[in-house]
Amino acid sequence: MSNSPTNVLIFGPSGQVARFAALESSTRGAKVWLAMRDTSKKIDGLSDDAKFSRVQADLLNPDSIKDAVAKSGAKIAFVYVIWQSKDYMRTSFKALKEAGITYAVLLSSYGVQGSPREEINHRHFVAKVHAETEIALDESGISYTTVRPAFFSSNIFGHLEGIKKGEVGLFSPTSKFDWITTEDIGAVCGALLTQESENPPKEVYLCGQQVISHKEALQIIAGSVGREIQIKELTETAWREKDATQPPELMDSLKGLFEANLPPRTMYEGEIYENAKANVLKYSGREPMTFEGWVDRNKEAFV
Repeated sequence: MSNSPTNVLIFGPSGQVARFAALESSTRGAKVWLAMRDTSKKIDGLSDDAKFSRVQADLLNPDSIKDAVAKSGAKIAFVYVIWQSKDYMRTSFKALKEAGITYAVLLSSYGVQGSPREEINHRHFVAKVHAETEIALDESGISYTTVRPAFFSSNIFGHLEGIKKGEVGLFSPTSKFDWITTEDIGAVCGALLTQESENPPKEVYLCGQQVISHKEALQIIAGSVGREIQIKELTETAWREKDATQPPELMDSLKGLFEANLPPRTMYEGEIYENAKANVLKYSGREPMTFEGWVDRNKEAFV
């Protein structure tokens, strides 16, 4: 990639990270193509037809992938993990490669540490799906970067109903996480999509700057909106019943994540973590957002 890309193809732009990746790519001078299942869907900030063109595509439909690449003329694409894919997206990546994509940025997970082929990355459901998808991309022959963010600040939206009512039920409320924002993740992805490096990084870990508990996060929201939020600690059984629509293997992975970050245990230590904290500034050129700053920006959602 010796020259800055003219066209960047963003799959799934209605997702928060993809949306911010599209905005960042455009800010950096790229012509952005939005690959969507429904091209009529409204997306905040991406309505300017001069900057953002839309093309119908589904990452589970190889023909639509090839059509989208052909119409956009893009050589560079942003992609994300499709949980329903039965071959960990091998068919999707094959279609991207055959259509002419030469570089892809894959939104992966901090749960994948080191090589995705290492056995430790296949012990739990969430890490395994991301690791297998990374392997499939690697085997496709497309040059790539996997972006591996940790715990999203937007996960708190899963408690939005309780936040508005003033009482939230939590499993392991004192487990601590980094709360990285989708804005920062998308900014890094957009920077990578428009870089000029001949040797892009294989993986980029991302973490937020503050490691705080769910309880502390809700206290910050309560302070921002000016009302009290009661926290009710849930037993594992009650928590699983509350989220009964989720696959058991996903709930098992989440339980392991909560347990791994219940003090004094933490995944936020060592060289990978220190690099992950620095990578938002390193790649986007901007200081990362704090959780308080993110809450203030999204205050209307919590009122």
